[in-house]
Amino acid sequence: VISVRDSGKGIPDEIKHRIFEPYFTTKRYGSGLGLSIVYKIVKDYNGFIEFDSKEGEGTEFRVYLPVGDRLKKLTV
Repeated sequence: VISVRDSGKGIPDEIKHRIFEPYFTTKRYGSGLGLSIVYKIVKDYNGFIEFDSKEGEGTEFRVYLPVGDRLKKLTV
């Protein structure tokens, strides 16, 4: 498990279902590609991502990847 946590403003409930969509952003100058690229790479390795976020308290992402011989080689 890889865990990344911040103490930022958190993700509002009404947009949580969209954060992995390509080009979705709440930032004025953001591309909206960061989380969608991470999501695709993790899925390509047969993993998954979970997150918890509370407005005003921050967000924690947990990336789960398989171990051992179950890993799949990704060619980029």
